[in-house]
Amino acid sequence: MGQDLRRVGTLVILPPLIALTYITAFTIAGFTGLQIWLEHVGMAAGDATPWGWEADSEDWTGGSRGGTDPTLGVLPRFALRSAWFFQHWIGEIPSSGRSESPYFPTTLFGGADRGNQLAEQQIMWAMQYLVKMQKPIPPAVLLRHEEILEKLGTPAALNKAWNECLMLLSQAPRGSLEAAKLSLKLGNLAARRGLDDGAIRLWEEALKLTPSSISPGMIQTPTEIPVQQRHLADVYVQLSSIYASNENMGAARVIQSRGSDLIASFLDAPPSESPSPEERLHYLYLLHRQGVLLLQHAEVELTMNSDTSSTLEIFRKAARRARVIVDALGTGAMVSKEDFFSPSKMGNSEATAATPISRTYSESKTLRIPGAALLRDARRTAMQAHLLEGALLEGMATAMEQKEQDESIRAALQLYQAALAWAGTTVQQGKNLGIPPSDIVDIQKR
Repeated sequence: MGQDLRRVGTLVILPPLIALTYITAFTIAGFTGLQIWLEHVGMAAGDATPWGWEADSEDWTGGSRGGTDPTLGVLPRFALRSAWFFQHWIGEIPSSGRSESPYFPTTLFGGADRGNQLAEQQIMWAMQYLVKMQKPIPPAVLLRHEEILEKLGTPAALNKAWNECLMLLSQAPRGSLEAAKLSLKLGNLAARRGLDDGAIRLWEEALKLTPSSISPGMIQTPTEIPVQQRHLADVYVQLSSIYASNENMGAARVIQSRGSDLIASFLDAPPSESPSPEERLHYLYLLHRQGVLLLQHAEVELTMNSDTSSTLEIFRKAARRARVIVDALGTGAMVSKEDFFSPSKMGNSEATAATPISRTYSESKTLRIPGAALLRDARRTAMQAHLLEGALLEGMATAMEQKEQDESIRAALQLYQAALAWAGTTVQQGKNLGIPPSDIVDIQKR
């Protein structure tokens, strides 16, 4: 009888124990494998090149080798890896509407995406743990937290991002590219908080680059270093935009002229016979920023001189050039200045908001993110150029004869539809959502 009971007990208890053992073993193996993959693959650093795209890569404290810094300790490294995973893989999953973080709201609509919420929580926990253990918080961790707070975008998040960026700037060498990029960031934050004068002052500070910050062995003129060329182009675009928005047209015109001339001098350097993807993306980046300044210049000239005919032509040029950039990013090909500036080279007519980025860029560890960002910016420029041209034609129609007025209105409508296509939607899609066509166009114009 006793042996029978033991046999029955063994048959009842042993299978669940074996199953639990297997589940535990697979869980531990899976967790360990995920940590190894995140450290050595997902968070790996890209290769350094003369074009400096690796300077725009996310540093999670591992520096040039990627990954995380072993000196942080086991738990903070787990938290940082989790933050990377949430930020890059979770995406916009639904939130419960409740949040433990003070940096994003608990409303059902309009909140930040869940991936960034979870990433912010993980980085905040890592920083609190380091403080508790009396260890310094690496600047890379502070910068990652600041960037996620920018994406969250609530007033509390932007205020905290401002304070963290100021802290990072105080530690950066004066006149260095690092300090200049932080000044650009602070200017962007100031503009988002409505502090336009502060934004202008910070962006002007961001233009101050000195040769003292150049690494040994690099070209000894700051404006000949590709990563600094891109930085300066970005600053001029921001300054031009804020001066024009504040109706300081004279200052906007001066900035636009200086920025365009500077970028043109960068583009004067002939490309290599067989340009690398890094060089091609750099070239496209500068062409795009020059196109944005051209578009902003047209708006300023229209306000100051009311020259509608030349302004229309500039809007068309800006749209064409944006399409050429989208086409080049989709094919991975190099664009010559002749193709870019020639009216006969209209780019691929199939290049639209649905054009995917070339695998040349999407499969590159270093170029994937900046390539996708440039494709997004080029689409926005095409959309804005079509909207501005349509709005100008619509405004001109009121002073025309009936026949010309009808033609101008039809042309404006076609441009609005093209702008909606570049924005990734159509009037029909809006109708399916119950949005009147006039409201869709108005939303996109705003």
